[in-house]
Amino acid sequence: MVGGPTLASICIPHGARKDDLKSLYITTAIDYANAKPHLGHAYEKVLTDTLARFARRQGVRVRFLSGLDEHGQKVQQSAAKTGQSPQHFVDGISAEFLRLWDILKVEPDDYLRTTQTRHRQVVQSALNQLHAQGDIVRGTFKGFYSIRAEQFLTEKERQADGSWPVIYGEVVELTEENYFFKLSKHQDWLRELLTRNPNLIFPDFRAKEVLGALEKPLPDLCISRPKTRLAWGIPLPFDENQVTYVWFDALLNYVTGAGSGQGKMEDWQPAVHVIGKDILVPAHGIYWPCMLRALGLPVFEQLLVHGFWTRKSEKLSKSTGNVVDPELLAAHYGADSFRYYVLREMALGHDADFDEESLAARRKGELAHELGNLLQRAGSMVGRYRDGKIPTVTKPDAVSAAFRATVLSSLRKWDELMTARQIHLALGELWKGVQAANQMIESRAPWKLAKDPAQADALDATLGDAMAALELVLEEVACVIPSTASAGLRQIGHRGDILPRSRDWPQWPVHQAGRALGKIEPLFPLLEEDQKKTQYP
Repeated sequence: MVGGPTLASICIPHGARKDDLKSLYITTAIDYANAKPHLGHAYEKVLTDTLARFARRQGVRVRFLSGLDEHGQKVQQSAAKTGQSPQHFVDGISAEFLRLWDILKVEPDDYLRTTQTRHRQVVQSALNQLHAQGDIVRGTFKGFYSIRAEQFLTEKERQADGSWPVIYGEVVELTEENYFFKLSKHQDWLRELLTRNPNLIFPDFRAKEVLGALEKPLPDLCISRPKTRLAWGIPLPFDENQVTYVWFDALLNYVTGAGSGQGKMEDWQPAVHVIGKDILVPAHGIYWPCMLRALGLPVFEQLLVHGFWTRKSEKLSKSTGNVVDPELLAAHYGADSFRYYVLREMALGHDADFDEESLAARRKGELAHELGNLLQRAGSMVGRYRDGKIPTVTKPDAVSAAFRATVLSSLRKWDELMTARQIHLALGELWKGVQAANQMIESRAPWKLAKDPAQADALDATLGDAMAALELVLEEVACVIPSTASAGLRQIGHRGDILPRSRDWPQWPVHQAGRALGKIEPLFPLLEEDQKKTQYP
C-alpha cells in the first residue's frame, strides 16, 4: 500500500463496526538518546500528536508510536564521559523526554525504547531472515568513518580542499571485517517506486532529494560494528563478535511498535512516518524502503518530512549557545500556547524562525483576546441575561443565517487544509469563525438588546449562536490545544471529551438550548508584566 495520504476526511457512520473504520499507523522519528530534548524534538512530537488527534476526530482508528533510539557509539561515548553505564545513561535521558511529552500533552499509544527486549527480538529475527536469504553478507571495509555521524564515508563527502565537512566531526581511517546489507540490489526498484508514487514523500520536493541521491550507484550498507570498537548495541545472532549498526536497529522500531506492539512481523501496517529533513537521505528515504522490501513487508504509506527551526535565521546549536528550551517556554506561556505557536508558525515541510515575541503575540492576540475573550464575553452575558443557561434560538434571522454560514465555511476549509497537511493555514481558517463571532457580538451589541424586551429573540440568537460557534471551534482545535479546548468546552456546559464527528458534520448545534454553563474563567490568563521572561531576546 503506497501513495495517497491516510488523513482523509472520514466520519463514523451511525451503527458502524470498529473493524469497518479506516486506520492510521503514525510514527515519529525515535529521538537519539545522547542529549536532552530541544525545540525540534518538541515540534515533531506536537505535530504528530496533533495529526493523530485530528484523525481520531475524523473517525479514523489510530495507532501513534514514538520512542527513543538508545544504542550506538555516541551514546556509549556520552555515557563514558558522565561515568555512567550506557543503560543508566539512557534511562536518565528517557526520563527527560517523557517528562517533556507529559508537559506538552503528547500522548502516543506506545513509547518504544530500542533497549527493550521486544525490540531486540525483532531486530535479531530480521537479521536472521536477511542473512538466511543471502541479503546480508560478510565483507571487509577499508576507508573513513565519522564517529559523530556513526557512518562510513566515501571520497564524495570530502570538500574541495580534501578536508571533511564539520558535520562529520572526527573522521578516522579504518580497516575491519563487517557485515553488509545488499542495498544496491534495490536501487532500480526504489527509483521506479518514487517516480511512480509522487505522494510517497511529502512535500514532493523532498522526493526529488531522494531521487537525486539515487542517480549514483548505491554502495552496500555496512550493518555491523565489531564489539572491540562498539559494545553498546544489539549483537548479531549469527556472529557474537559484532553488534548491529544503529540505523539498522533504529528503523526496525516501526515494525516492533506496529499492531500489538509485541514485534510480530504480521502486525506490520504501512505507516505515515513523521521525520525531520536531516534523516530523509539516506536513512528513511533509502535504507528503510529497501529493508522493508527485503523483509517481504509493504513499504510505508508516506514520509511526512518537516523542516528545521532556526533562530535569527541561524541553525539552533548548543555549540553556539543558540538554543531554545521547550520546557521553559511551556512553563512560561503554557503548553497549549507553545503547541499553537509552533504549528501556526511553521509551514509543514519548510524551515521556520523561532521568535519568542511572536509566540507572546499569538498567545495574547489569537488565543487570549480572540478565542478566550469570546468565551468570557459570551459566557458572562449568558450568565447575566439568561440565568447561566444557553438560550433557545427560536427565530434565527438573516444576520444569524449569514453568521452560521461563515462559521460552517471556516470549518470545512479547516478540514480541507488539515487533510492537506497545511496546518498553519488551517488554523487561520478556523480562526475566521472565532473572529466572525467576536464581530457578530460587537455589531449586535447584546448589552443593548438586553434593555429592550422586544429584542429578546435577537438577544437569544446572538448568545445562542456565539455558544454554538464556540463549541464547534473548540471541538476542532482540541487536536492542537487539547487541555484548553476541554476546559473551554466544560465552561460552556459540554462534558469536555472529544468524540469523533457525526456523519453530517459540520452542522449547526441544536442540542445546546437550556444547557447550564460552568464557571467562566479566562482560558489564557494575561501574563503579569513583571513576570520573569525566559532568556530568549
